[in-house]
Amino acid sequence: MYIIQKNILNVDQYQQLRNTTEWIQLPDSHIKRALRNDLFSVVVLDNKKAIGMGRVIGDGAIYFYLQDIIIHPDYRRKGVGNLIMTTIEQFLQHSIQGYAFIGLMAAQGTMEFYLKSGFAKRKDDAPGMYKIINKNEKPLAKNTI
Repeated sequence: MYIIQKNILNVDQYQQLRNTTEWIQLPDSHIKRALRNDLFSVVVLDNKKAIGMGRVIGDGAIYFYLQDIIIHPDYRRKGVGNLIMTTIEQFLQHSIQGYAFIGLMAAQGTMEFYLKSGFAKRKDDAPGMYKIINKNEKPLAKNTI
């Protein structure tokens, strides 16, 4: 049986799950600061092992962004993602007072999962964009977000 914990995602759990992806490695100090600024976070545990997580960032009023939805590869397609999304949806329904935009950037191969969770693909004439600033002296490990 999985355990769901809200708003106590820690640096070690975050780093363990992030290391299961092809994303760049980030220093613990960056992660600690980021987690302090979350609007909401959820971590799913199996015998004290973090097997999935998700974060909500934004202004807490109009804009909410789902970030770092990561499921450990050994637990994919076992309902962990649905637990995370249901928990995040409960937070959003409780937090949103009127109109709100909920956004995310889906990793390759995950779009169908988010479509099932009620998200819609942006129109081709309204594509998303991004910019990365890296002030580190040396490049970060791995070269994807």
